[in-house]
Amino acid sequence: MSRDDRLAVGLAGAGPWARAVHAPVFAAGPETRLAGVWSRTREHAEALATTHGAPVIGSFDALLECCDAVAFAVPPDVQPELAVRAARAGKAVLLEKPLALDTAGAERVAKAVAENGVGSMMVLTYRFAPAVRQFLTRAAKFDTLGARACFLSGAFLSGEYASSPWRVQHGALLDVGPHILDLVDAAVGRVIRVQAQGNVHDWISVVLHHETGAISDVSISCRAAITPSRTEVELFGPEGTLSVDGRADQRAELFANLRVDFVGVAQDGRRHPCDAEHGLYLQRLLTATEFALASGRITRV
Repeated sequence: MSRDDRLAVGLAGAGPWARAVHAPVFAAGPETRLAGVWSRTREHAEALATTHGAPVIGSFDALLECCDAVAFAVPPDVQPELAVRAARAGKAVLLEKPLALDTAGAERVAKAVAENGVGSMMVLTYRFAPAVRQFLTRAAKFDTLGARACFLSGAFLSGEYASSPWRVQHGALLDVGPHILDLVDAAVGRVIRVQAQGNVHDWISVVLHHETGAISDVSISCRAAITPSRTEVELFGPEGTLSVDGRADQRAELFANLRVDFVGVAQDGRRHPCDAEHGLYLQRLLTATEFALASGRITRV
């Protein structure tokens, strides 16, 4: 791809995830260039933009004017309003998980994307890992009776994510729940009912009932002091077992796949399995899980 063909990606947000992923991934190319960085905290945008040789953008409207697509690294209470504005401006959008804090916000984003015909993709990180992609290809042909999965880490015990206001308030379900629920849904089949116990700040045990008839047990916590952290899915059936360790792949290859996929979405209009519509489905699954936790009842998705 020549330099003139590179996708110009504007970055909204300059927090830990933007510094670790979005900025280096899109600045690295060769399919993309970092067109500019905007953040509600200007000094953060300045520091990140300087690191990657990109312009600092003074407003979100100005960011929309200088790019072909927008990558979001903002909290879920902020993302819906900005993503709707980007979609209405005709920009492809790379969206963070969860899509919003609630279903209403997620519906607004998915509706704006659909009505304006722009490309969309969620940063469901593990979906771009080669090992996970191979696992899901095999899972599609596997006769699954049941499954177990987990996302366990100590991210909320210390460090930048432990002090993130929305994570402190809403806990692990909204933060890492989309990752593991998405993987189980992709491997076993669409979820139709949910049961849940525990609490969102310490430990959540979720039972997913799939339309295939299979049942999955999922454990979620970001307060488990284990090293390394674990993101795992294991399927069981008459043929034996099938499993994947989501942390096994090298990050460079994973994020290169993410970049290539997003360029296809933005430039060629390709529909992606992890688009905003899928993000809305995951939001409904999160909402059903929250209700099941609060009520103790089996809840339809």
